[in-house]
Amino acid sequence: MSESSSEQSKAEKKREYNRNAQRVFRQRRKEHLSKLEAAQREATSLQSEEVERLRRENAALAQENESLKASYGSQASSPGPSVSPSDVRSSPSTYLPYGHPSVFLEAAATTTPTSGVATVVPPAMTDPSNMVVVVPNNLREIRRSLHRLFAPLLDLSVISNPQTHLASLQAMAPTLPTALKPTALQLSTPHHAYIDLIPSPRLRDGLIALGPENSNTFLMEVCTIACDIEETGQMIVWGEDWLNEFSWEFSAAVIERWGGWLLTPEWGQRANFWRRQRGAPVLPGFD
Repeated sequence: MSESSSEQSKAEKKREYNRNAQRVFRQRRKEHLSKLEAAQREATSLQSEEVERLRRENAALAQENESLKASYGSQASSPGPSVSPSDVRSSPSTYLPYGHPSVFLEAAATTTPTSGVATVVPPAMTDPSNMVVVVPNNLREIRRSLHRLFAPLLDLSVISNPQTHLASLQAMAPTLPTALKPTALQLSTPHHAYIDLIPSPRLRDGLIALGPENSNTFLMEVCTIACDIEETGQMIVWGEDWLNEFSWEFSAAVIERWGGWLLTPEWGQRANFWRRQRGAPVLPGFD
């Protein structure tokens, strides 16, 4: 009898233990669910506040944008400030003022003989309404444009075979801009393909005449608009019309080293023209 009572007591304790464990589990689960619900409500509230904040910010930006548009429109329709060439020349800025581009870029053709050397005569800059701002062009972008244009010519199978190179260049000729159309010397003389990328017929012929060693040196050290190398700082292209060689400025070191046997005097005159615009000392011997 005592053994039976003992067994019943153990069973009762076990049931009581299980009931307590289940009660604790349910309580913990309820607390956990309550915490999750509270966190969800808080996250939803924060999200709603963030959405509302972004909505207000977007509305403010839209209003500011409209205000700027209106302000820009009124400024664009009104005449700008008057700036004299002398005032801008004295500024350290690399931005260059000059007359209307169509007139200015024709200045290369306007020359005055001086001791057998043609001198570029810049146009008058007396009308402020015709003044524009010229900044240095991005040589990397110019190089990318040239490489895209000459992609068929720069293929390894083409540049490694002189005859294939010349034949491909002749086939491309009708599609090229005037400044890049190959000369008779280009089409008849094997040369480095990167020479074809220089938008100056006379300079291309000069490089071919110098031979591969000197032309390769010039390409690598100076004319980086053709070669895919780091910029050396020896050449500046002013403005957007990079196909017009009048917009090019070679450094004083380049003019000194290559002048007379590759670069004709007009390159020194062009360099001095641009140097005057930014107030830099002119190169001697080209005035």
